[in-house]
Amino acid sequence: MKHKISYNSNRFSFILILFIGLTNLSAQTDKLLESISSEMEHFNKVATLTKQNEHYQPYIISVFQGKELEKLGVANLKEALLLVPGVDMATDNSNTQTPIFRGSNPLAYGQSKLFIDGVVVNNLFLDAYSEYLSFPIEMIKRIEVVRGPGSKTDGFNAYAGSINVITYAEDFKDSASNDKLVFKYGSYDYRMGGFFKTYKTEDLKLFVDFFYQEDDKKISSGPDGLSQGIFGANNIALSKSGDAPLWLREYSLGVNLEYKDFSLKARMLEHTQGSAYGINLALPQESDRVKLPSYYLDLGYNKEVGSYEVNINAGVKYDTFDSKSKLLPDDLNISNIIFEDGIYGEHYAAQRTLYQSSYLKYSGINKHTITSGYRLIKEETIDMTSKLSNRATGDVALVDYTYTLPFFDKDAKRDTLIFSMQDEFQFNDDISFIYGFNYEQTSYKDAGLEPRVSMVYQLDTENIFKTIYSRSHRNASWQEMFTMNNRARVGSTDLKPEIVDAFEAAYIKKFSTDSYLQTNLFYLLNKDQIYNSSINPEYRNAVDTDIYGFEVEYKGNISSADQLYLNYSYVDGKSYTQDVGSSDSLPNVAHHLAKGYYIYNLDGDLSLSGVVKYVGSKDRVLGDTREKVKAYSSVDSSLHYKDPKYKYSATFSIKNIFNTNITYPSAPNTYIQDYAQERRTFLVTLKKEF
Repeated sequence: MKHKISYNSNRFSFILILFIGLTNLSAQTDKLLESISSEMEHFNKVATLTKQNEHYQPYIISVFQGKELEKLGVANLKEALLLVPGVDMATDNSNTQTPIFRGSNPLAYGQSKLFIDGVVVNNLFLDAYSEYLSFPIEMIKRIEVVRGPGSKTDGFNAYAGSINVITYAEDFKDSASNDKLVFKYGSYDYRMGGFFKTYKTEDLKLFVDFFYQEDDKKISSGPDGLSQGIFGANNIALSKSGDAPLWLREYSLGVNLEYKDFSLKARMLEHTQGSAYGINLALPQESDRVKLPSYYLDLGYNKEVGSYEVNINAGVKYDTFDSKSKLLPDDLNISNIIFEDGIYGEHYAAQRTLYQSSYLKYSGINKHTITSGYRLIKEETIDMTSKLSNRATGDVALVDYTYTLPFFDKDAKRDTLIFSMQDEFQFNDDISFIYGFNYEQTSYKDAGLEPRVSMVYQLDTENIFKTIYSRSHRNASWQEMFTMNNRARVGSTDLKPEIVDAFEAAYIKKFSTDSYLQTNLFYLLNKDQIYNSSINPEYRNAVDTDIYGFEVEYKGNISSADQLYLNYSYVDGKSYTQDVGSSDSLPNVAHHLAKGYYIYNLDGDLSLSGVVKYVGSKDRVLGDTREKVKAYSSVDSSLHYKDPKYKYSATFSIKNIFNTNITYPSAPNTYIQDYAQERRTFLVTLKKEF
């Protein structure tokens, strides 16, 4: 039973005093720093945040540059993430796709956090960010991916990893115009158009990006879940195979604004997709859809005064789950009620997240930089409707069950307080430490104190060593807590947070400024992972896993005219599930992942590239008698031309050249042949700079 968070007077006093202190401090800064160029301070800060010296950072990080990804013909964020060491992809019947970091719980979302220009965009309903995976790569300047939970002690909890997408809004420092237009066309009648525009004055910097994209993707799939008797043996004959509607309609408008020490970041993403493999595991109609819109507005104030730096943020985020679909086929028989025209449904749940954070960084102690502060979060469902075909008579006309038989708790709420403290300690020129903690209290089950400590040892300019210990957690999503009256999913407010203790070690050999070899070992202890199944649909803390492995990453060149990138990942471990006992393997996890790309610059303007990916076979969940998910390899190739005089570029890409059959694993007793993915496709991209 949920309980309200108890903020006692001391805690309120502490927060109030800290906030007032930071506010008073910020009010004095204009007088103290009028003669200092705030713009130059900002540029110095950006140079730090961009992590161009990522090898010296106290975590395991990989960085991919947008312009290099464009040369490779990478279309979107999803394709870029599939190049990251240790990262695979999973999906479900709604085609809600999610990256899997190092085999960590492929049955759940929210294992990682996605940040767009520093703003976390995971939706509240699923704790996923599938709607952002189609973000066009031309809108992205750089992608920084941290594997493991050790990257966040500032009010965020990245359970298995974090992804920071940096747009070209970062280029405020460029004096020249950096405006662009981009158009794309490809398989499945894919069409995309977008632009970004920068406006600058002495004090004001404004960046706007916009894109629209759509396709009519359909992929042959089935037989669907009815073939496994999920709606009774008498309905097995209604199972069918056919085209799963995976089409996309999406547009986005983003705004980044800076005025002196104030910032505004806002985005509106309208994402609509086909109902894929069926909300209830029955193949839907072609026009059936799911909308996953995402909106956020983040206001910030950042100021440095002597040895102090103040950072105050406040924001609001809205996300929605909005489904309209034929849920089950004609002539369905449930409890001797015949639904001659099938069952239709409309389900809508809108969530709002409010947050405010204040952090103070102090560097006045020799060799130390101490950061402390808090983050307050208020999450709630603000609207919900639930409509179905008449359950009593079988009539196809929709009945409003919002109050009598809701699919979701319309009063869902959660309050969270996170207090953080961190010390960056530069022991000497060669050794540095970062240690700190997050402490979290929520309206439900608390994660408590989560420490983190890391050491970076620079033997010399070419040899770097890192060791990291961190603890983090993932709170249950809205779907896992508040879903009701659903045969496939049953929520529970008694869920505890998933907890991970991570031990990591890394060695980096730098051959030059842009050539390196990085190796790392990891051992992860995962407790209370959230799980449900067709046998027991209630979400519960049912799985513990021990995961270990290593990753090797190389970037360099063979000659002065090329670029080479290779990585290999190995992961293994054991899991224990309450329903089925222990397993000597990790279900739905590829033990071996190998990826790489090669770019050959034929001359200064023309380049030819190839991308190769290998994903190993995957064991099934205990009790699932199907054969392993087969391993696969895929090869992509692109030809890229850039005209420096007229500032335009053209790219032609062929993906999955050998038409490999790629599938993502399905849950037991659902789609027996798993979830089919696209085969061979092509893409043409035109971009013009101004």
